[in-house]
Amino acid sequence: MKRNLTYLFIFICLIISNLAHSQGEIKYVTFSGVVIDGQTKEPLPGAYITIPQAGRGTLSNARGYFGIAVFPGDTVVFSYIGFKKQFHVIPKKTDVDYSVFVELQVDSKMLKEVKVYPFSTEEEFKQALVDMKLPDERERQILRETYSTENVAKMASVHGMNSYDNYKYGQNQFLQQIQNRGSVTTNPLLNPFSWANFVKSIKSGAWKDKSWKAGAEAAPSDNVTRDQYFRDMKKGN
Repeated sequence: MKRNLTYLFIFICLIISNLAHSQGEIKYVTFSGVVIDGQTKEPLPGAYITIPQAGRGTLSNARGYFGIAVFPGDTVVFSYIGFKKQFHVIPKKTDVDYSVFVELQVDSKMLKEVKVYPFSTEEEFKQALVDMKLPDERERQILRETYSTENVAKMASVHGMNSYDNYKYGQNQFLQQIQNRGSVTTNPLLNPFSWANFVKSIKSGAWKDKSWKAGAEAAPSDNVTRDQYFRDMKKGN
C-alpha cells in the first residue's frame, strides 16, 4: 500500500514538472504573410493587422507584406477600407515562423455612391458649371447693386470734402479776411448809380429777358460726376 502511494506521488510530481517545463518554453511566433484582394489577387498596401487582446498591430507594406510577433492561440484581425474583416487564429502547435496568404473580400456596403450626370458633351458640362448658382449668390447680387458704377458716382457727388480740401478752404477764408480787413463795406441800396441802372433796365424791358434760364438748364445735375459731365459734352459736340 505504501509502495503504491509512493508511485502515485512520483507520477504526480512528474506531471507537474512537465507542465511547468512546457509552460516555461512558450515563446512568440513570427507571423508573416501577404494581404491580397480576393478578386483581383492584387496586394493591398496599408492593411491593418491587429491583435485586439494584446492591443498592438502593424500595417502591410507597399507589396502587401506584413510581419508581427504573436503567441500561439492569438486571434489576428485583418481589415482594409472597402473590404470585410477577416479573423485568423494562430495554432497552438506551430513552428517559430508561421506564414499565410490572406485574401480579403470586397464589402459591397462600403462602396461609395457614384453619381451620373446627363451631359453628353464636355461643353454642356462646362456651361452647367458656369450657370450653377453659388450658395452666396444673393449676397453677391447685393454687393454688385450697391457698388455699381452709378451708385458709386452718386456717392462721390454728395461726398463731403476731405481733409486737404477743408484745409484749403480754411486758408482761403483766412486770406479773404486779411484782404477785407480795414476796407469799408458799401450798401448797394445807397448807391445812386445802381438805382439808375435799375430804372434803366425797367424802362428797356431787360427784366423780361429769360436767356438766363438756358444757362441754368445747361448746368449738370447733382448726381452727375465731373468725368461723366465732360463725356456728355464731348458726345454733344
